[in-house]
Formats: sequence, C-alpha cells, structure tokens
Amino acid sequence: MSGITPRRPDVVTILWQRNLLTPLTPRIVEATVIGSAKPCDLSAGQSLITASICLLSNRFVLVSNTDLGIFGISKFVRLF
Repeated sequence: MSGITPRRPDVVTILWQRNLLTPLTPRIVEATVIGSAKPCDLSAGQSLITASICLLSNRFVLVSNTDLGIFGISKFVRLF
C-alpha cells in the first residue's frame, strides 16, 4: 500500500426559510459543514440561490432537497 489516505468528501447541509413577502428568495437559516465549503459564504441570512450557485460551481453536487413549505433542507456533497 502506498500510504496515501483518500480525502473524505465535503458535506454541506443548509436549513433555509422563505419570507412570505418574497417567497422566491429563500434565505439561509443555518448551515452545517463537514470538511470545507470554501470559497462559498453560507452565513445565516445569505441567499440560498447564491450559495447554491457557488457550491455547484465548486464541484459540489446537490444530493437532496426537501421543501417543507416555508422551510427546507438542502444537502450538497463534494467528492475528490
């Protein structure tokens, strides 16, 4: 064996919320990151759409998206 340890995947879970006055612009309530989400800004209050575009542009894949009406959960994974 060569001694090279494979890198673990980066996992991002985002809890988001819609504002009833602007339902097409969901915002991040909380984001949990295992590994790294660099260079994306996943701060509370940020646009979910902007964060999703950043993650997808940086080799993340959307693996699940659950829409619960006002709230939702999105999970992204980046494999190396």
